[in-house]
This record gives sequence, C-alpha cells and structure tokens, in this order.
Amino acid sequence: MGLRNIYERYKFRRTMKRFAPILEITSGAIVLNTTSVNIQSPQKRKYIYIEEEAIVGCNFIFESGQGTIRIGKRSYIGAGTNLLAHSDIIIGDDVTLAWGIWVYTHDSHSLDWCERIKDLEDVRVDYRSGRNLIASKDWSGVNTAPIRICDKAWIGMNAIILKGVTIGEGAVVGAGSVVTHDVPAWSVVAGNPARVVKMLNH
Repeated sequence: MGLRNIYERYKFRRTMKRFAPILEITSGAIVLNTTSVNIQSPQKRKYIYIEEEAIVGCNFIFESGQGTIRIGKRSYIGAGTNLLAHSDIIIGDDVTLAWGIWVYTHDSHSLDWCERIKDLEDVRVDYRSGRNLIASKDWSGVNTAPIRICDKAWIGMNAIILKGVTIGEGAVVGAGSVVTHDVPAWSVVAGNPARVVKMLNH
C-alpha cells in the first residue's frame, strides 16, 4: 500500500470519528474529506443517515438543530453541495447530485417585515456577544417543509431545490435551475422557475 493510500485512510478514519455522534453510516458508504457538518444547538441524536455504497462530499447544515437527512444506496452527492435541513431531506437510491447545489427546506425569514427586523437585531446581538449569527433566531414564523428526491434522479450543478418539493423518480433537473414545485417522474426540467422541457423513456 502506497503512502498516499495510507494517508487517505487515516484522514477517512479521522473524519468518521469526528462525525460518529451525529451520523449513522452503512458499511461500504464513502464520506469524502470535502464533507462538513454544521449544527446549530446540537442535541444528542443522529442527524444524518447514509446507506451502503453512497458517496458523499457535501455540506450538511442544520441551522435550527431540527430535521434529519437520509441518503439512499449508491447515491452520489458532490463537493460544494449544501443540504440545509430544518425539515427532513430524503434522498433515494441511485441519485446523483452534482456540485454547488442548494437543497433548502425553509424560507430563512418570515414574510412579515417586523419579524425580519427582529432577525437582524438578533444577528447584531449574537455577533457582538461572540456567538453564531443565528444563535438567537426565532424560527416560529419561518415556513418550512420537507424535500424528497426520489430514486434515480439527477440534479445538475448549481441547481436550487426549495422547500416542500418532491423530485420524481428518474427526473433530471438542469444545471442552474430553481425548483419551486414538484417535478414529475422521468421528466427533464430547466429554468427559473424550473419547467418541464422533455419527458424521458424508461
């Protein structure tokens, strides 16, 4: 075994040890060194479930400490992709997510201007107190809904998947698309907002 392989295995073991309290991983899954986990107000529980033969290199973000992310068998999630869970994110089997994708289960802020002003006041207080900028955030007025990406789907680079969306089985989301509504199975969608441009044979 070469020195590079020994080093890579060492880095992998360190990565897994760091994530062990919050991650459940099935044998054969691969967590790349580009993977990061950010949990605001962590609790003693599992946040991430990765099934066998999946390859993961993304950023897992739990801004509110809520939600769970599940990644199915043989799925691939590229580096620079961001999964932000306030509600659950469920990714099926044999799914491909490219680089730079945002999967976002909440609106971040209320539609009520008065609530957004309060958010900004809290950010200033948290910053000046040396805390995370959303440590005091009130999530009660923020809309949130789970996201599901079904088996065999492919999401192109820099796409944005917004709250409450289901991407159907075998669907393809074009690069740079903004998905605001459910995507039919075996369809190709593209644009902002994403619309069906083609149906696929399967």
